[in-house]
Amino acid sequence: MIRPRIMSGVERSTGRLTEMAAFDYIASGKWQCWVYWEAGECLAACITRINVHSSGSKSVEAIMASGDHREKWQRLAVETWKKFAKSEGCSLLELYARPGWERVFTEFKKTHVVLELRID
Repeated sequence: MIRPRIMSGVERSTGRLTEMAAFDYIASGKWQCWVYWEAGECLAACITRINVHSSGSKSVEAIMASGDHREKWQRLAVETWKKFAKSEGCSLLELYARPGWERVFTEFKKTHVVLELRID
């Protein structure tokens, strides 16, 4: 049921990720898969992972999201990830988010921006 959502992210990875690897990371616990349901339908699937940095600090990194009607689940997702980050001892939540097309440097393809939120 979540495969089409995960495949959307795999297809946008420009060859950096395979379907098998994505599901292996989820099954192994290296990645967390968050699924949002409404009326028995998979509205969205999002993937996070925990990073341990050289300083010893930890962050939750949201690396993939695919869904419909994001206004129904986007705030719930962030609030859920904030609670998860805090429970895992993380001090930062990072989102890789797709921006609109860039207009100035047309020879470059800007695929993501990183948004950070400090966890108290």
